[in-house]
Amino acid sequence: MLLKKLNDAGFEAYVVGGAVRDSLRGEIPHDYDITTNALPDQMKQVFHDFHLIETGIQHGTVTVMVNHKPVEITTYRKDSPYQDHRHPDHVEFTSALKEDCQRRDFTINAMCYHPDQGFVDFFGGKEDLKKGIIRCIGDPEKRFEEDALRILRALRFAARFSFAIDPDTARVLLEKKDTLSYVSMERINEEFTGILKSKGCADILEDYREVIEVFLPEIKTIRDDNWKLLHQRLDEETTRRADIRMSLILYALQDRMQARKVLKRMKYSNHFIATCTDLLNTADDPATSDIQFRQVLGRMQTDTDTWFAFQKALHPEMSLAEKKQQYARLTNDAYCWKLSQLHITGKDLIKIGIKGIAIGDTLRILLGKVMHEEIPNEKELLLQEAQKYHSHQK
Repeated sequence: MLLKKLNDAGFEAYVVGGAVRDSLRGEIPHDYDITTNALPDQMKQVFHDFHLIETGIQHGTVTVMVNHKPVEITTYRKDSPYQDHRHPDHVEFTSALKEDCQRRDFTINAMCYHPDQGFVDFFGGKEDLKKGIIRCIGDPEKRFEEDALRILRALRFAARFSFAIDPDTARVLLEKKDTLSYVSMERINEEFTGILKSKGCADILEDYREVIEVFLPEIKTIRDDNWKLLHQRLDEETTRRADIRMSLILYALQDRMQARKVLKRMKYSNHFIATCTDLLNTADDPATSDIQFRQVLGRMQTDTDTWFAFQKALHPEMSLAEKKQQYARLTNDAYCWKLSQLHITGKDLIKIGIKGIAIGDTLRILLGKVMHEEIPNEKELLLQEAQKYHSHQK
């Protein structure tokens, strides 16, 4: 519909980039980008009856809302000088589709499509997609000099599709790795998280560890034999969760106490940090007996499914089915591992004369006894034990 409106108004317009690439791979695109020779003011006239977002208009982009979904439409642009390895000095429009495609990062992201004209592929993107290759358009050195973030984007696409990186692109990528220092940690985080979620994560992290070391220098402490083990564990983590895979990387460090510091520096969310540190804090607990398992559960803040997936990656020999059966058995009312699960509260203790800090101390003592199966989790028996403990403290 948007293409037709632009065409009817006398302009060229094509779907470009990821939507074309994913469609050729047989996937359903999540979003669409359109490129056109219409200038921003002309686009505003064509789509005057649509809800428009103009925050990118200085770069030639007008966002059109269609069925509550944003579609970015951008005027053809051509290369202009870059000074900070991230952003062009200025935006220069062009009337030539090929010039617009030529400024893009990789061949598989520079293909265009029009329902009447079919595919437009100036740089062999379709063939690279078929062969499974990530290759820069034109001179790789120029592409990475323009935008250092493309270094991580290349790794992310290679990890996501399990593609190989073209030898020239890979060589320059490694040579230019230090230019990632010009990129904000927020953008690095976004791309690295995409790598962690990808099926080819393990191979990319091992093959391009020199690149990852630029923003995660702590991995230099991982010995070669531990890299092999880490590779196996990352492959074992089949849910492809970034928090679990990041925890596996941090677990392989010589000093795991750096984990929180590393995650904060990399601008991860508080929830992400809490999950990773929680998994690391319980990583080496055996949790074989019921008592040990309850102790682990008592210290965990994250959900058990996350813990199960992490433990399975660490210990492939572990029977996940048996561990989940054990957990199911321990979750009935007879067992507890948190104060909130005790069948007694602070109010009950106040009624029998226990006051102040002794309330918390008594509840923790009772929890320990229940967890170690010294007494059952029954209110009357807990009250009796509390009175006994309190009398001994006087």
